[in-house]
Amino acid sequence: MTAPVIEVNPRGFRAPGTTFMVAGGLLGAIGAYIFQAYGGRQLGTEAFAPVAQLWTVFFIIATVLLVPVEQYITREVAGGRKVIPGDLVPAMTVAGLGAVVGGGFVFFTLDRLFAGRSQYVIQIVLLMVGYGLLVVGKGVYAGRRQFAKVGWVLVVESVVRLAAGIVAIQLAGSAESLGWAMVLGGFSILGMGWWRYDEGHIRPPAATPTRFLGGYIGGTASSQVLLGAAPVAVALLGGDQAIQSIVFATFTLFRAPLTLIFALQGRVLPYLVGMADSGDRKGLAQIARLVVIAGVVLAGLGALVGWLVGPEVISLLFIPEFAPSSTVAALTAAGVTAAATAQIAGQVLVAEGRTSRLSIAWIAGLVTAVLALVLLGGAPDVRVALAFLIGETVALVAMAFLATGGPVLKA
Repeated sequence: MTAPVIEVNPRGFRAPGTTFMVAGGLLGAIGAYIFQAYGGRQLGTEAFAPVAQLWTVFFIIATVLLVPVEQYITREVAGGRKVIPGDLVPAMTVAGLGAVVGGGFVFFTLDRLFAGRSQYVIQIVLLMVGYGLLVVGKGVYAGRRQFAKVGWVLVVESVVRLAAGIVAIQLAGSAESLGWAMVLGGFSILGMGWWRYDEGHIRPPAATPTRFLGGYIGGTASSQVLLGAAPVAVALLGGDQAIQSIVFATFTLFRAPLTLIFALQGRVLPYLVGMADSGDRKGLAQIARLVVIAGVVLAGLGALVGWLVGPEVISLLFIPEFAPSSTVAALTAAGVTAAATAQIAGQVLVAEGRTSRLSIAWIAGLVTAVLALVLLGGAPDVRVALAFLIGETVALVAMAFLATGGPVLKA
């Protein structure tokens, strides 16, 4: 049985399912945070630390390697090309690379970060396999403008993980059981029949996987180390398990909008691909310029909100022991807003296939953040949050220049 042929219009935002895709992204993000908050409340700051590290390692590797795969699939399907089974090979090769890197990292830090429990090695490997399939499915749906189905993917994944996590805690009451719940969330895509919507033409790719993914992965590797490595950095600076859990909870809460952007950017990309294919470089630059200006304003507001209510919100969602200082909350909120702005502006470069330029911006930010981390003093959590903000600011400035082709305020 095959899916009905769907007329694909790569331009414009008027397509059925957009509202549910956004709602699904919100529900998925809320479900993910409830999963973390529930686990944190049940286990406490120290026992929850290995789960926080597993989520952190998975988040970094998945966004470095699998987000580019999803966008590659989306871009090719939006251009009318059939991607299955041919592109499953590069997609699962990238997922396999993530499994090796993730498994190796967990294995060599098992005693220091994962309480010596070898189950986490198996879990990170299975997480990469399951979510490798999930991003291919999302990419096919988004490229075919089946936006409601993208929303369902996000909802089902989150509900399966949350339900499994609650059952696991009630039955086993261990941190490792939450890891297995995370694994189940990724494999939920196998029940959704996404392959039936791969109805394009068999032809060579518009952008070869090696060229597209190579440039994109270079950029996301730097960006996600900046965004996701805070708990690991705190541990390496000597922070105890409680501080690691606090930083994890803080960064996870404030990066929720960015996580939502990762989930929903497939909605925007087909439109930008249409503009790129028609040669509308001026229009793309104008979109990037407006995004950057709005993001700078929102970063300032984010810092203020983080300072005023950030610690209280985290105390409410977790328990008071998870609350960060107002300074850490403000720095994290501003940095995540800058990161989100750079990610959205960078979609212009993705649409144009100029993914190597992403690497320039994000590597500049990462190098700056590492230098700041080395040169700054103070408590590990404040030091990491400030270095994060500095690095994301540099990345945003560089991305703004590359995506707009010149000064952001250019007339």
